[in-house]
Amino acid sequence: MSIFFQYQRLLCLSVLLLSVGGFVFAQDSEAPAAKPAAPARDLSATELQLLRDYERFEKSLFDVGEQLRRKDPERAELLYRARTQSQEQNILAEMQTIAELLRSKSPTGAPVDPQFGPAADREKEVLARMKSVLRLLQSQDERERVAAEIARIQELLKDTNRIIARQKDVRADTQRSKDTGKNQEAQERVADEARKLSEKIDKQDAERQAKDASQKPTDGKQAPTDQKPEQGQDSKEGDDSKEGKSPSEKPSSGDSKPSEKPGENQPKDQKDSGDPSEGESQGEPQSGKPEQGEKSPGNPSPQQPSEDSESKQASPDSQKTPGREQLEQARREMQQAIEKLQQKQKEKAVEDQDEAVNRLEELKAQLEEILRQLREDERESYLTMLEARFQNMLRRQQHVNSETIRLDRIEVADRGQQNYASQSDNIRKEQEDNALEAEKSLHLLKEEGSSVAFPEAVQQMHQNMLLVAARLSRQETGQTTQVVEKMIVDTLEEMIAALRQELQKKQEEQQQGPQGGQGQPQEPGLINQLAELKLIRSLQNQINVLTRQIGTEVVNGAQSTPDQLQLIQDLKVRQERIQEATYDLSVGRNQ
Repeated sequence: MSIFFQYQRLLCLSVLLLSVGGFVFAQDSEAPAAKPAAPARDLSATELQLLRDYERFEKSLFDVGEQLRRKDPERAELLYRARTQSQEQNILAEMQTIAELLRSKSPTGAPVDPQFGPAADREKEVLARMKSVLRLLQSQDERERVAAEIARIQELLKDTNRIIARQKDVRADTQRSKDTGKNQEAQERVADEARKLSEKIDKQDAERQAKDASQKPTDGKQAPTDQKPEQGQDSKEGDDSKEGKSPSEKPSSGDSKPSEKPGENQPKDQKDSGDPSEGESQGEPQSGKPEQGEKSPGNPSPQQPSEDSESKQASPDSQKTPGREQLEQARREMQQAIEKLQQKQKEKAVEDQDEAVNRLEELKAQLEEILRQLREDERESYLTMLEARFQNMLRRQQHVNSETIRLDRIEVADRGQQNYASQSDNIRKEQEDNALEAEKSLHLLKEEGSSVAFPEAVQQMHQNMLLVAARLSRQETGQTTQVVEKMIVDTLEEMIAALRQELQKKQEEQQQGPQGGQGQPQEPGLINQLAELKLIRSLQNQINVLTRQIGTEVVNGAQSTPDQLQLIQDLKVRQERIQEATYDLSVGRNQ
């Protein structure tokens, strides 16, 4: 199949590994409550099978990345980073340790007591590490999906605001004017706009459901083929774990409630039968929307990707736009107002128009809530991608730094014999590659747009990398080069720490659930303001250190070299930018 299909297969396999691993963890945690005797199922063998599955998965990350390297280098780099992260977190080694802890027989065949408690603790940690790898794998696609959904909801909000404004104008004209015929025409025009918005939403929902349905068979067919031959005698266990998160459960629960809701709404609006246009919009698209309209603030679709991203596309109901029922109620109120105006009942028409405005305001509130949740998801996606990028850059930079120190320790007389120039050039190329990665990260931060200190820190780090590369090209591995290299590492470590803190806070908020979401809090930036201030302080310290270092190179009365003069001028520009960034942060220009 295509490379993209193989990439989707990797995501599906990672989800299955998570689900089966969670099942084994559940078995482990329940075991201590049972009798001390060994369980009927050998959990150690199951864990070893999972280990082999994950080992193949880890290898396939590299294989698919190699195939994508030319056609889609950014996605290939994502796969490489996921594989590196998995290896650095020692997931395979931890799984091997868990298998040893769950062993019911020693290598000699003597029975031993499995250590369920320590195994359960380690299993929980392994699952958390697997989830972090999965989040990284999904970050690019998720970011694109969320960005498209944000644009769609923003467009619907714009349409809704326009209809609200025009409905309020019609309502005011109806109250002031005695010409009910003119008011009726104006109300009909607004009702027609509401109808077009309703059709637009229905079309979008249908397209999203069709897209989701077209992706389901691939995932559905591929998952069992990966799992069955690898699970062996534990295939039943794998089936149970898949049943625990079966996508088919959500539509069934979602379909049962909407079937009752229309019956509840129908008596409230007895004049709906007089609306000739209502039959079109209250057919199939209408069923299932009342439930979605009421549950939208807690709708799992915008918030779920970070925890159970495999379930966000499982339910057809999750693809229905929240607030759809409120829009239909507003249309019914508009139709009733038109009928009242036809009967010259201006006061009653105004009441219906007020109700239409109220329903439209409810639609607007639901769309704004979904938009807020989507922006939270987008923020988490940026945090995940940036952390992975910076981790990769940190590893590369630490290698550059250690090689620079090693080369600098070679005696000048011996450098010709030890290929000093060639080795220095190799480090320069690696530093330039890292500078290119920093430039890509800078584009990401500018695209996100909510941070002041992070883009400035990455930009100055990028300049430091170019400075190091230039000095290495001249085979200058001395103290100044090493000071700048250390500044690069310090910047990366501080940014990684800030990103991890934000991701940890996000995970804690998700575990606690929504708390008092009535106050419409301000949308948070990429990182909090305190972390931004700390980063600006670090940038200022770096300028101070580099200024002192240049001072040590300039001997009293000696003429500064062109390189030193250029670096001094560069420091002047950096100082001005830090001053500007501090001012922008103080006045909230990033908000």
